[in-house]
Amino acid sequence: MTTLLTVLHVIVCLFLMLTVLLQSGKGGGMGAAFGGGNAATVFGGSGASSFLRRLTAIAGTIFMSTSMVLAFLASHNSADALEKFGDEQQQIADQKEKAREDALKTAKPGQGSGSGSGALQLQLGSGAPPIQITPTPTPTPGSAEKPATPEKPAEKPATPPAGSAAKP
Repeated sequence: MTTLLTVLHVIVCLFLMLTVLLQSGKGGGMGAAFGGGNAATVFGGSGASSFLRRLTAIAGTIFMSTSMVLAFLASHNSADALEKFGDEQQQIADQKEKAREDALKTAKPGQGSGSGSGALQLQLGSGAPPIQITPTPTPTPGSAEKPATPEKPAEKPATPPAGSAAKP
């Protein structure tokens, strides 16, 4: 129905432009260029002015009514689209929340697919693989041993550089 109404609207628009341009103004207008000066014999004794005025008024009325109906239909359809979009987004958010709650209920503390306890698994997106995060153990104060210091090489006796003679 909207397509048919749009086609009718365009046809009426073109007809309205044609009837306005055919009317003779103070200077004759386009109507005189298309033979509007001799239109009195074609359209009767009153001439083309009253006939063209009537056609212009009818075309203008149809044009305004089709404009209002098309605007109403466009606003009504867009509101439905926004409501559908909002409902879809709400359903997606509800599904994600339910999945997160189910995952929290079924997961046990310290249990994960990693090798160490306290591993954390993150899911970034629907198509991305999960990321495993395992915390590194931190030593408690007092239980850590002192780090081993590297052994110093044995000191060698100082030898004079080659080619120098020792002074007595």
